Amino acid sequence: MLRYNHKSRLLMLRMAILIALILLILFGWIAWTLKTAERHFGHANEHMSLLSKIRYAHSLNRNVAELQQPVDFIDGLDRKFVVEQEESAQSLCQRLFDEGFVRDTKTICQLMTYLGRDRSIQPGSYTIPSGITSIEITKIVGNLRYRDIELRIYAGWRLEEIATSIDLLGFSFNGSDFLALAKHPSQNLKEQFPFIHSYGLQGYLLAGLYSFKPDITLEETLAILLGEFEAKVIKSELKTMLENNGLNLHEGLTMASIIQRETLAIEEMPLMASVFYNRLKLGMKLETDVTVQYAVGWYPSQETWWKSQLTWDDLSIASPYNTYNIYGLPPGPICNVGFEAILAVAQPEHSEYIFFRAACDGSGTHNFAITYEEHLRNGCE
Repeated sequence: MLRYNHKSRLLMLRMAILIALILLILFGWIAWTLKTAERHFGHANEHMSLLSKIRYAHSLNRNVAELQQPVDFIDGLDRKFVVEQEESAQSLCQRLFDEGFVRDTKTICQLMTYLGRDRSIQPGSYTIPSGITSIEITKIVGNLRYRDIELRIYAGWRLEEIATSIDLLGFSFNGSDFLALAKHPSQNLKEQFPFIHSYGLQGYLLAGLYSFKPDITLEETLAILLGEFEAKVIKSELKTMLENNGLNLHEGLTMASIIQRETLAIEEMPLMASVFYNRLKLGMKLETDVTVQYAVGWYPSQETWWKSQLTWDDLSIASPYNTYNIYGLPPGPICNVGFEAILAVAQPEHSEYIFFRAACDGSGTHNFAITYEEHLRNGCE
């Protein structure tokens, strides 16, 4: 009986030691798994259960080599990825795979869940550099910290208005810095974009919505804006078409900027262009209020760069931009324009009109006239 009890105790001791060893190995493996995952991927989502953390950490550790493999884009350039409003993590992972940003959908979704990124996906545009890993891509996409800054340049805005918008958006530079470089481009920008005029970039920044990575520099920002202009205007037929109409690029942009401020009705821009061509051909002054508004500049009482209700004193202001005093086009563009305004100057309608004035129906369109008498009749009572 004593021998039996001794054997029983010995067996129980051995079992206890075995269980302790198994638990020690298990806890050691768990600790190693979690520590390794944290080292490779960062801290796990604090709201995740311990069991889930272990499961995801184990799976991710098995695929760490693939996740650490750089993703090189074909052209080697940065690419944009847009997260849609209320997009699910599953949809996001699938699109990242479909669009060639990552190599596997399941693993990327696991990583997003492990990090808690699936709980805080923010819509917007994100810049993905070529050559970074899937781990880095997962941490960028949908993360408010890395979301692109979106700058909308409205058709008809002066450089000063763009500068004001820049001050509100959180760029690494301010509106004053932008304005200084836009008015006096660096030698580097001039060499990169030889079409830049000595008058600066007024008129050379196309209207549109632009997305910039948060840490972009001022010179990089202007290079992107000018690159868009180069692609749509310089490398298209527009520059040649302007020259065929007797205008160089700068003159064409100047006329386009006047048209842009005169009307928001895209459909009447080519007809308005014909009016200005006809007046130039006849040696008439352009006599357009918007160039005087540009010459007046900031008007404090209205808090605008575009004073309404011009006075006779305004119309007689001494300025090379006052087309009531000068003949021909002013020295340069008075604002930045939409593509349609440039196209209107490149492809004007053919007419005999030499006058236009705002229609009286509040539509924002204009009535056109050949004679001054007809022009007067188009006035509002």
